[in-house]
Amino acid sequence: MRFFLLGPMETTGPSGAVVLPGVKPRALLAALLLEHGRTVPAERLIAVVWGEDPPHTARAVVQTYVATLRRAFDAAGLPAVITSDRHGYRADVPADALDVRAFEDLVDQGRQAARAGDHPGAGRILRAALALWRGPAFGGIGESFLRAEAVRLDELRLTVLEERIDADLAAGQGAQLLAELTGLVTEHPTRERLRAGLMVALYRAGRQADALEAYERGRLVLLDELGIDPGPELRRVQAAILRCDPKLLPASTSRTPRQLPSPPSDFTGRETELAALATVLTWPEAMPVGVVSGAGGTGKSTLAQRVAHDVAAHFPGGQYHLELHGSTANPATPEEVLGRVLRDFDATAAVPGSLEERVARYRTALAGTRTLIVLDDAANEAQVRPLLPGSSGCAVLVTSRNRLPALAGAAFVELGVLPPAAAELLLTRIVGAERGGSEPAAVTEIARLCGQLPLAIRVAGARLVSRRQWTLSRLADRLAREQHRLDELAVGDQQVRASINLSYELLPELAKKALRRLGLLGLPHFPAWIAAAALETEPDDAEVILEALVDVSLVEPDGADPLGLMRYRLHDLVRLFALERASAEETAEARAAVVERVLGSWIWLVERIDETAPPFLPSVPAGFRKGRPVDPEITGRVVARPYDFFRAEEPTLTAAVELAAAMDLDAIAIELATALSGTAFGGHHRVFDDPFGAWQRTHDVALAAARRNDNVLGEATLLAGLGQLHYELDDFPRSRAHLSQALPMFRAAGDVRGEATTLAALGAACRDQGYLPEALHFVDQARKIWEGLPEAGGMGNVRRLAGSVYVEMGEYPEAYAALTEARELFSEASSLRGEGLTLRSLSLYHRARGDWAEAEASAREALAIFERTEDRMLVAYCERALAKTLLRRGDSATARQLAEGALAVSQALADRFGQACTLRVLGEIHLADGRLYQAEQCLEDALGRWSDLRVELLRARTLCTLAEVNSALGNADAAGRMTTEALATFRACGARDYAELAGTPL
Repeated sequence: MRFFLLGPMETTGPSGAVVLPGVKPRALLAALLLEHGRTVPAERLIAVVWGEDPPHTARAVVQTYVATLRRAFDAAGLPAVITSDRHGYRADVPADALDVRAFEDLVDQGRQAARAGDHPGAGRILRAALALWRGPAFGGIGESFLRAEAVRLDELRLTVLEERIDADLAAGQGAQLLAELTGLVTEHPTRERLRAGLMVALYRAGRQADALEAYERGRLVLLDELGIDPGPELRRVQAAILRCDPKLLPASTSRTPRQLPSPPSDFTGRETELAALATVLTWPEAMPVGVVSGAGGTGKSTLAQRVAHDVAAHFPGGQYHLELHGSTANPATPEEVLGRVLRDFDATAAVPGSLEERVARYRTALAGTRTLIVLDDAANEAQVRPLLPGSSGCAVLVTSRNRLPALAGAAFVELGVLPPAAAELLLTRIVGAERGGSEPAAVTEIARLCGQLPLAIRVAGARLVSRRQWTLSRLADRLAREQHRLDELAVGDQQVRASINLSYELLPELAKKALRRLGLLGLPHFPAWIAAAALETEPDDAEVILEALVDVSLVEPDGADPLGLMRYRLHDLVRLFALERASAEETAEARAAVVERVLGSWIWLVERIDETAPPFLPSVPAGFRKGRPVDPEITGRVVARPYDFFRAEEPTLTAAVELAAAMDLDAIAIELATALSGTAFGGHHRVFDDPFGAWQRTHDVALAAARRNDNVLGEATLLAGLGQLHYELDDFPRSRAHLSQALPMFRAAGDVRGEATTLAALGAACRDQGYLPEALHFVDQARKIWEGLPEAGGMGNVRRLAGSVYVEMGEYPEAYAALTEARELFSEASSLRGEGLTLRSLSLYHRARGDWAEAEASAREALAIFERTEDRMLVAYCERALAKTLLRRGDSATARQLAEGALAVSQALADRFGQACTLRVLGEIHLADGRLYQAEQCLEDALGRWSDLRVELLRARTLCTLAEVNSALGNADAAGRMTTEALATFRACGARDYAELAGTPL
C-alpha cells in the first residue's frame, strides 16, 4: 500500500486506487499519516478537521470518519491502517509507504552527497525526490489546520529545487539549465538563489551581458516589491561575472559530463517514438544519429530529454546537451558550440581558432568513448555536421523544426500533435487528477481547442494551476473564441504565438506570404493549386513553397486526394497565427483579392464541369463573371473526374463561401454558392456527404451578405436557390415561399432569365403537391419568357414540366406534344439528364394511356441513361416506373424485385418522396398477388408519408389503392370512405383520376 500526500491526496492498494471519502475524512487521515506510528489525540484531530470552531458532536463525527476510512481500506484489501486506544487514533503504516517520508529521506541523501562533493549524484537524488511531487501538498483536503504543514512542505520543495540546481551547476551544467531557470525565476522573481543560478548558467553559456541584465532585473524587482537591495550572495555572483572570474566555470573538467536536463515528471505518451529512438541510439557497432523534427511546441526537446535519460546507462563516457538556438534569428555557430565543449574537456588548454581544428580536437577527444551528444534546436544540416563524432561508440540525438533530410544515415522521427487521449491525460496530470476528473468534458474540449499541441496544453494547464479559482469550463469557453485563443495560450515566458513566430521570422518573404494567405483562407485542407491562386503563381511553384513550409513544420501534408493531387493543412493554432499576420501585414484590398482569386478558381472549374455535363436545371444567372482560369492540367483532371473533385473539396468549398460572406464579398460568395447548387449540391448524385446542409449554409451566409450590401439581384438569386433546396428536400410549401419571394425581385430588376427559372421552379413545386392548374399557370408564363431566350435546355425543362402536368390532368395530346418537344430540346442542349427525365415522363404518359409496351420501352431507355451517368436516385425512380409497367403486364415478381431495390436506394439517400412513391407501388404489387395485409401495411406507411409531405394528390391515389385492399378484406364502409375522400381530392386538384373513377368529366 502507498499513501500520497505530495499533491492530490491518494491511496493505492493491491487492486489500484482506493476511493477515499470526502474532504474532512481525508484531512483526518492526512493528520494520522503525518504522525504514523504515534497516537494522535482526538482533540488534535478535531482541531485539524474543524479548526477553532468544531461542532458539539465533533468527537462522534471523528469516530464516524474513522469508521468510513476503515471500510474504504477493507474494501480495497488493505490491512488495518487505523487503530485506536483510549488516548486517540494511530496510523500503523510503514514509513516507506508514505511519499512524504520517501521525499525527506531522499533529500537527506542528496544533501549528504552534496557535502561529500558528489554533485552529479546529489543532483540525481534530489531530482528523484522532486519527482515524487504531483502538485501542491495535501491537494483535495480543503482548508484545514494542515495548511501550515502544507506550506512548510511546499517551501521545502522549492528549497530542494534550489539545492538540486546548485548541484547541477556544481557538476558542470550551465546552458542546459537555462530554460528551467528562466521559468523558475519568472515564477519566483524574489528568490535570489534561483536568480544567482540563472546568472551563472547564462555566463557559462557565453551570455555575459544577459547574465548582468538578469541581475539588474532582480535588483529592480527586490526594490519594487520588497524595498530591499540584493543580498551579498547575488552581489558576489554579479561581481564575479564582471571580472570574468574563472571560478564561475565548473570546478573540475575531468569529471564525466552529465549535462542532460531533467524531463518533466508529467511526460505523457510518445511510447512509439521513445521505443524507436532508444533502439536507434543503442544500435551496436555504429555511430547512430536520430533526428526528431516537428513544429514548435510538439515536445521535441522534452522527448529528447526523456529518451536521453532512458539510454544514458549505455553511454558511460557521459552525455552532452548542446543548445544550438536554430529557431532564433542568431543560431549558434559550430565554432561557438565546439568552443564550449572543448573548454569542458580542458579549461586550461587553448581552444584552436579555426573550425577545422576544433572539429579535429573534438573528434579526437570523443574517440574510443561511448558518449551521447544531444543537439537541441538545430537550424540545418550544415550546423549539425561539424558536431558529429568521428567514430562508432558515440550517438547523436538531434531536435529541429526542420526535417534535415540531407543528414546522411540518420534515422528520422517526425513528431506531430498528441493523440486526443494522451493530450487529455497530459492536461489532467498538470492540473491534478481530482480537478481534471471533476470536469472530463472540459478536459476534452481544452485539449481539442489546443489542437493536441503539447506546448499549448502545458500553457493551458499552467494557467489553470495558477488560477485555482477558475473552472476548467471557464478556460474552455475563453479558448473557444478564436480571435483571442492565442492570447489565452500564454503564461510567463511560454507563449504559443511566440513559438510559432520563431519559425515564421526565419522564412523567406514568399513563404511568409503563402502562410499568411493560407491562414486567411482558413481552409481545412487544400491542394497546391489553391496556394497558387492565392499567390498568383504556377501550381508547381506553389508546391515548392508548400513543401518548404512542410520542411519547417508550419504546413502539414494531408495525403493525396482522389485526383492524385497532394493536399496540405495548417494546424489550427498555426492557422490562427497566420490569420493574425495576414490581418497585420496585408491590406484589406490584398486580402479581398486573395479570396476573390481562390473562389474565382472554383467557379471556373464548376463552369468547365457544366460545359462537359450540362446540369438539368438552368442556372439563374446565364454565366458567372467572377471565374478565374485554372492551370490546364488541373482543369483536365477535374473535368475528367468531377465527382471526385467535389468530394475532395467538400469542406473547403463551404468554408470558402462562409469566409467571403464574412468579409462582405457578397458577389463572389453568391456566384460560388449558386454555381455549386446546380452541380455539387443539386441533382441526385448526392456528391457531398451532407449536400443539403452545405447548400443551406452557403446560401444562408451569402444571403445575409447580399442583404447587408443591398444586393437585390443577389438576394433574389439565393432565395431561388433556397427554393430549389427545399424542393429537393420535398418541403414544397417552403420551396414555394422562397420562390415567391424571389419572383418579384427578379421582375423589379428586369432579370427575365431569373424570372423564367423561378416560374418553372414554382410550377414544379405546385405540380408535386398536386396543384395542377397553378402549376400549368406558372409553367406557361415561364414558356413565354424562354421563347425569347436562346437556351434549349431552359425551354426543354419548361416543356417537360408542362407535359408531366398535362399527363396528371389527362390532357394526353397536349402532354405528348410537350414531352416530344422537350426531348428534342434536351438533345439539342446535350443534356443527357434532361433526356432521361423526359423519357421517364413519356413512360408515365404511355402507362396512363394503357400502352404498356411503349411505357416499358421508355422506362428502360431512361433507366439506361441514368445507369450510364451513375445517378442512383433517378435509377431508382426509373426502376419504380418500370416496376409499375411490369405489374400491369402481369410480371409481378420482377416488379417486386425492382421496387424493393428502389426502396432501398430511396432509404439510403433519405429521399422521403421516393420512399412514399415506392411503398405505394409495393402495396399495389402485394395487392395484385393477394398479400392483402402486406399491401395494407405498405399503403398505410405511404399514406402517412404523403400526409407529412402535404402531397394531397398522391395521398389520394394511395387512398384509392388502400380502398381496394379494404374492400378485398371485407371492410366495405372503410373502402367507401376512402374512395369518397380521394374523389374530392382528385376534383380539387383537377386530376385525371376523378374522371376515371367517377365516370364523369371534370
